[in-house]
Amino acid sequence: MIETALNMHEEVTVLMNQSVLCLLFVAVAFFSLLGEGMAVFALTLEAADQLGSWAVTALFLGGLLPPVLVASLVGRWVDSSSLWRVWIINLCVHVLIFAVLAQAENMILCLALMPVASICAVINGSVIFKIVPRIRGSFSLSRAGSFLVVATSLSGIIAPAVASWLSAHAGFGTVLWCGAVGFALLSIAAILMRWTLRETALGEPQPENQDRLKRTTSSPVLFQNRWLRILLIPVAAIVLFTSAEGVAGVFYLRDITADDTGYALLLGAWSLGAVAGALMGGNSWFDSRGSVPTLFGGALVGMAILVEGLWPNATALLIIFLVGGLRNGLRNTGVRTAIYEHVPQARHGSAWAQLRMLINAMVALGYLLGTPGLIMNSAQMIIILAGAGTALSVVVALVLSRKTATHNAARAAELN
Repeated sequence: MIETALNMHEEVTVLMNQSVLCLLFVAVAFFSLLGEGMAVFALTLEAADQLGSWAVTALFLGGLLPPVLVASLVGRWVDSSSLWRVWIINLCVHVLIFAVLAQAENMILCLALMPVASICAVINGSVIFKIVPRIRGSFSLSRAGSFLVVATSLSGIIAPAVASWLSAHAGFGTVLWCGAVGFALLSIAAILMRWTLRETALGEPQPENQDRLKRTTSSPVLFQNRWLRILLIPVAAIVLFTSAEGVAGVFYLRDITADDTGYALLLGAWSLGAVAGALMGGNSWFDSRGSVPTLFGGALVGMAILVEGLWPNATALLIIFLVGGLRNGLRNTGVRTAIYEHVPQARHGSAWAQLRMLINAMVALGYLLGTPGLIMNSAQMIIILAGAGTALSVVVALVLSRKTATHNAARAAELN
């Protein structure tokens, strides 16, 4: 009994240490996300000032399209190679890119290197997604995932303001150095974690599994599971239509609020709601209810966008955006948890890379559909249709989920 008690005490201690490690890692990841967000925001402003609107478009496309083209290769590399080596090499490349950009301060060079930086970002995200379940300690998968969603949302809130202030007072290059420093901190954390934890504890592919992994990582793992295929319908629709709303909203919401300050407050309300929603998504109640966070969150995001288009009232929209952001954060956490549950551990890197491929493709398409004058002239009508389309995608997913559950129950009854 004494030996059993000692073993239990040792296991609890290990879990506590890993929980602390998880929180420290999320904190470091936040600073890398903040630095990257500041750099991208400063690049966007500088591109507009130096070269005009075409450079902003080129910058966005350079960040969106390359990951779509190389997602399968990225996932295969992450899943079938030494995880730590992949991560540390990638982070060093990321640091080097931002250091070169900061030193040169040349916009053409920035546009040329943006595709490489965007691919590095997907590799980084895939490795982190694969590592988090192994260092979560006593946290549930959904809670550990929600911490990263919170870090992403908070960095999105803070980065533009800090980047604007720093660029005005210290220059464009200083902001880019912040991006390099952020990834340097993350690379140091990766090296320390590599020394602290054993490879096998983090699911490093073992030699006997390498051949099998290389044979299987070329298949679209994210779309093999029926439940995931159903959940990806509203996920893709939400990204598509919120991207369209984001473009159309630049024109529509600024007219409603009458100034840029009001517009910024609405965007801030959405981001704050996303932080609260991510924390809510890590709750055990949602954790035990499968697809509920994704579908419930998606439904309310659609309703928020629909109300935005139908009720042009700035005060009401502030509340609507807070609720919409909350449900968007809930949906983001739900998607991460669903992938962890339905995709084998050895394929987590591929799953995340394929998810980024889907998201980036939908964002690019959404930007086009949301541009007033390209498909339709009315920004308000674009937003109304975006809200309706999001809500409809959730209804379709609910119907398919119901049919799948009924079919599975019938098959189970036949087998019994």
